[in-house]
Amino acid sequence: MDENSLLNQAFLADHRLGKCDLISGVFQDKQGTPLILPAVVECRQRLLSCHAKNRYLDPEGMAGFNAAAAKLVFGAELIDVFCAQLVTLQAPGGTGALRLAFDFYASSLHGKRLWIGTPGWSNHQQIAVAAGMNTVSFSQGLDVNEWLGELEMAQPYDAVLLQAGAQNPTGVMLEPEEWHKIAELCRRKQLLPILDNASQGIGQGVDKDAEGIRIMAQRCPELIVASSFSKNFTLYNERVGAVSVKTSVPIFAVQAKEELRTIIRTNYSSPASFGAEIVAGILNDPVLYQAWLSDLAKVRKTLADRRTSIQRLLCRKSSSGSTPRYGLFLQLDISPQVVIDLQQKDGIYLLSNGRLSLAALWQQDVEEIAATIQKRRFSNELTSLCDGQ
Repeated sequence: MDENSLLNQAFLADHRLGKCDLISGVFQDKQGTPLILPAVVECRQRLLSCHAKNRYLDPEGMAGFNAAAAKLVFGAELIDVFCAQLVTLQAPGGTGALRLAFDFYASSLHGKRLWIGTPGWSNHQQIAVAAGMNTVSFSQGLDVNEWLGELEMAQPYDAVLLQAGAQNPTGVMLEPEEWHKIAELCRRKQLLPILDNASQGIGQGVDKDAEGIRIMAQRCPELIVASSFSKNFTLYNERVGAVSVKTSVPIFAVQAKEELRTIIRTNYSSPASFGAEIVAGILNDPVLYQAWLSDLAKVRKTLADRRTSIQRLLCRKSSSGSTPRYGLFLQLDISPQVVIDLQQKDGIYLLSNGRLSLAALWQQDVEEIAATIQKRRFSNELTSLCDGQ
């Protein structure tokens, strides 16, 4: 079981009043109730008034959703350029999309090895192993040149997992020139980029967050994108995602679609429809689409305000350097022991790497949390000094 699941179980079993879940990426109100974006509420209500479908979807999912998702990820111009080389299929959430991507790479392309950046999302490793791949870690620090140096060790036909938009957990967003360097290395060494597009629109905006994907698509003959619509559409339990495969020639796209259909058919047969209808309804309606963009802008401002407040209160940089950070998560500069103390003594739950969810701060008192973190950090440092460590 991965760390997120274990901590969620521990949190639910914790009966202390005032316990604090800073793990989840779910936007919450002050009572801990998940929030839904207004544009999503509006579209959901429209669909409920006329939703009467009761049949299985095809394995690839809803055609209208797939087309809208591809356009959102790649942009209208690239869709026109690569239309015959690109296939997009509906998936059960971002995790499901990643599993489809990994299964396709492992079984259909006979891929064996996946390079995964660290720090990253803990479940990346587990999904890759479940798909039967060997994994290699590379340091995903601030200096992309260090990434490139490590990835020079990759062999032709290895895959490289990259995070589009704001990285989880660091919040770093790569600049276009850095994406160009990564794309060039992948092209030169014949590596397959697999991009985890987990929260498009929550970093710096819908198009800005997809910039890396679009650069890679133009420079690399083949790539896979796994997209999630859980966070940017607040559709967590609807499990809406998509997997997109861009191929070097059109005939490979046809083959990729059939291979993915087979993988889907033998795993879960077909995806669910309602969440995908909501996403398609918003993306294909100009008024709802603009309302959704406005909703996301408010979310980004809230996250930025939370990030600024807690960083100021902690009186230290949450990670080295002055690189701007974006998105849902904040990487705190605290030790695993401090994380344990916060959980056991204060009921504050974080991942062991110090990742804090800004979304989950909606229901919390930022000043109180920051003061508690400082207290535990100071106590831990003092203990280490007394022990001569």
